[in-house]
Amino acid sequence: MSREDFIRLVSVDQPDAPAYFTYDALLNTRERSTLDASLKQVLKPIELTDLLAMNLSETQMLDVRDAAEYAKGHMTGSINIGLAGQYATWAGTLLDTTRPIVILAEPGREEEAALRLGRIGFDHVEGYLNGGMAAFADRPDLIQTTERVSVPMLTEELESPNPPVIIDVRSPQEWKDGHIPESRNIPLSQLKQRFEEFPTDRRIAVHCAGGYRSSIAASMLHRHGTTDVMELAGGITAWEAANLPIEKG
Repeated sequence: MSREDFIRLVSVDQPDAPAYFTYDALLNTRERSTLDASLKQVLKPIELTDLLAMNLSETQMLDVRDAAEYAKGHMTGSINIGLAGQYATWAGTLLDTTRPIVILAEPGREEEAALRLGRIGFDHVEGYLNGGMAAFADRPDLIQTTERVSVPMLTEELESPNPPVIIDVRSPQEWKDGHIPESRNIPLSQLKQRFEEFPTDRRIAVHCAGGYRSSIAASMLHRHGTTDVMELAGGITAWEAANLPIEKG
């Protein structure tokens, strides 16, 4: 086949390259510390009082717990990217390379979180919150939750006089392969650039395939100031398991 045909064949339906690829290419042209040396610098505990003294509008509070735990309670303004999924890929895609990161993890998992960030060149970590969520024991005013709804709860909401707008944060190809009727597709990788497309006069229900990406999306919407958000637990997998309608194309 011709060169052009070959390129067209191997590039069809390829996802966008994560934003950190270009960032890493630039880093590779510079002399930098080893990963071990970097970890020694960034793996330092930060007390809650010291965290609150930081400029929290500029600091990226990265909560790396599972989506279900994050939904039960998390620091207001934090971003959830769980260690159990494509953590480095989404961190590299969604986090700002110029703003400091503070990690919130289950005690004992801080090093893993920092290590996996370091592997993609994200060593602008200020440290981790000492004690994790236990640090907020006396400060419930700093905690918020994410509303997670089951498929029956969402279908009931959709039958109400003012139904929520369903936002599917999967990739365009996943959406074409099958989606909830009348849902809108705003891929997670494009979320930051498309906040203005989210309605302000109706509730928003976000979902993905199983719940990992939708938790990230809900946390980003909350941080952006869009608070009337619910997340479909189990994603479209749960919707299909309930034998509810699916559209394609």
